[in-house]
Amino acid sequence: MMSLLIRNCRKVTRLLIERRERRLGAVEWVAVRMHLGICEMCNRFAGQLELMNRALSRWKSYRESEDEHTPDGGP
Repeated sequence: MMSLLIRNCRKVTRLLIERRERRLGAVEWVAVRMHLGICEMCNRFAGQLELMNRALSRWKSYRESEDEHTPDGGP
């Protein structure tokens, strides 16, 4: 069971990216959390992903509100 929870940085970063597209399974989520508890670089990567996701969400909402104010809906 413990070997299921051990993930290297490459696998953890892939799971962090996939988390945006799908819900991680329980074992995957625990493995990611355990790894993030000990790996500073993966924690930084997770923070950078979160920052990019927030920026993208803001940009999307900005674009949508801008499109609503444009007569033809285009640029």
